Order: sequence, then C-alpha cells, then structure tokens
Amino acid sequence: MDVKSILLGFLMRGSMTGYELKKVFSISFSFFSGLSYGSIYPALKKMEQEGFITMRLEIQDGAPNRKIYTITDAGRKAFTEALRAPFSFERTKSSFLTKLFFFAYLSPEERIAAVTKHLESIKEVHRELEAARTEIEAHADRYQYLCFEFGLRFFDALTRNVSQVLRALEEKHAEVTT
Repeated sequence: MDVKSILLGFLMRGSMTGYELKKVFSISFSFFSGLSYGSIYPALKKMEQEGFITMRLEIQDGAPNRKIYTITDAGRKAFTEALRAPFSFERTKSSFLTKLFFFAYLSPEERIAAVTKHLESIKEVHRELEAARTEIEAHADRYQYLCFEFGLRFFDALTRNVSQVLRALEEKHAEVTT
C-alpha cells in the first residue's frame, strides 16, 4: 500500500492531527514499510486536494494551531478499493544480500565487521518493536496485532539468518588464521 492508502486507513478510525498520524505511523509502519515521516505531510496535502480528506484548523490559545484531518466518503471509497486490490508479490530489496554476494573482495575482518554491524542494527529494530509491545497491545485491533506478531517473527528469523552468516564467516576466518 502507498502512503496515501495507509493514512486513509488510519483516518478510517477517526479524525487525527498530523502529529497523531506521525505517531501512529511510527509505531506501526516504520518497521516494515519503506515509507518515511517526510512523505506524510505532502500526502496529506495531496489527499486534501483530491477530496479524500478535509482539514479543519483548530485555533488554540498559547499553543500552536492544530490541523485536524478527517476522511471523506471519497477517501473511504479510495481506501477500501486499495484494500481490496489483489496482493502482488513484492521482491524484497536487500542491500545486505547484494553486498554479501560480493564479499570475496573484502578482507575477512571487513566481512565480519560489516555483518556484525548489520546484525546489531537488526537487533535494535527488534528491541524497538518489543518496546512498543505494551502500547500496541493496548490499542491494536486483532489484525493490527497479527501484523505486529508477524513483524516480531520476521525480525527473529532475520536475526537467526544473519547470525548464521556471521558464524560461518567467523569459522572460515578461524580456519584461515590457525
């Protein structure tokens, strides 16, 4: 799904500010989507122009004004059409696998360092997911929670796979140096 469809999906639950949309986006989609925070506000502006959402400015005393976004009937229709569209298999781009393919051109130490660093970044994302567990359990519906659990299993499997590569590199390096 594109950023517009995702934002429309969030707005199906009720009106939200841009800040609230960024927050819910960061908790739910930042772990498995290539979409970024920077794409949210341009998408909101475009969706307003297309008639998929409306924006109401809430004036506040002593605080910045708030832009509150609400989905329209046209937005609901666009969202459900996007949701009903058939799944297409998406080939995952992996810079790790691309680099691993050419590791013969690095020294054994460089290979081990690169994989170790990558493994730590994966573990960090997994820790961030786990840290969000309480909030997700408190607010997610059944399907959102299934998505969360899928993400946990995905990062568990990724951790195991990259750890296996690291062990193989370390074993090969130990053989060469002994």
